[in-house]
Amino acid sequence: MAVEGAAPLGRAVREAPGAVAEHYQQEIAAGADVIAALTDETMPRSLAQIGMAFRSAALTGQAVDMALEAAEGAPRPIVVAGLLGARWIAPTIPERITEEYAMHATRLAASGCELILARGFSPEAFRPGASLARMARMAAVVSACATRMPTWAVIESTDGERAVDGDSVEESARAAVEAGAQAVIVDVPSEATGLVAIESAGRGGAKRVGLLLAASPESRHGVADMAGSVDAWATACMRLFDAGALMIGGGAGTTSRHVAALARTVKGSGRSGSERPPLWPQAF
Repeated sequence: MAVEGAAPLGRAVREAPGAVAEHYQQEIAAGADVIAALTDETMPRSLAQIGMAFRSAALTGQAVDMALEAAEGAPRPIVVAGLLGARWIAPTIPERITEEYAMHATRLAASGCELILARGFSPEAFRPGASLARMARMAAVVSACATRMPTWAVIESTDGERAVDGDSVEESARAAVEAGAQAVIVDVPSEATGLVAIESAGRGGAKRVGLLLAASPESRHGVADMAGSVDAWATACMRLFDAGALMIGGGAGTTSRHVAALARTVKGSGRSGSERPPLWPQAF
C-alpha cells in the first residue's frame, strides 16, 4: 500500500501486515541491532483520523508481535523498540497530551517490547505548534520512564544546538536524563550537525548519546533518498562513532540499504562481534 494520507503506518499494520513483517525482516537482514515496531501511528489520536481510534490496543499489540516474531527468527540478538509519539498527529487540547502519551506508553510496556523510543511529534503538525510539540516530547519521555522500561529520548534538531520545538538540545537532554531516560538520541540532518549534537547532549548530562543521521541534509522524513552514496553515509556514521556516538540509526531518507552499508563498514573496521561497544543489556 502507498505510505500516504492520514495515519498511513497505522493503516499498514491493519491492512498490509505482510508488508510490515517484511520491513522488520529487511531491517534485521541489513544488520540493525534495534528495530522499531510501527507503533507511532497506533496511538488513538493518530488512528482517530481514519476512524479507528478504538483499534489502538489491538493494532499496537499486532505491530509489536510482528516485530518480536521477526526478532525471534534472527541469527543474533535483536532489541524490539516501541515508538511513542507520531511525527504527525491530529489536533488535540494540551490537557489530553499527557493522558494519551501515558496510556500509549502503558500499552507498549504491556505489549512485550523491550525499549521505548520517546519522541513526541513535529511542531509542523500545528500552526503555531512549538509549545505543544515541546509538551508532547516531554510527555512522551516522562510517560515512557514511568513504565520503568528502558527509554531512549529522541530529540529532533536541524543544527545540533536547538531542538525543532525551540528548546536547546542541552536543556532537552538534561530534562530527559532527569526524567529517567537511559540514552538521548538526536535526529540530525548532517554529520557536522551530529558532531555539534553529541557535544550539546553531553553538556546536558547524557552519558549515552546516539544519532539518527539523515541520508542527506535535504532529505525528508518518510521519503527515501538514494541520490547520495550509501557508503559515504556509512563512513560519516563511523566518524560519528569515533566522535563519541554510542548508537547510530537511519534518519530522514535512509533505507535498509543504508543500514546494510553501515553494517558492512562496521564489520570491515574490525569493530564487529566482541570488539563492538556493548549495547544491550549491558548498557543499562
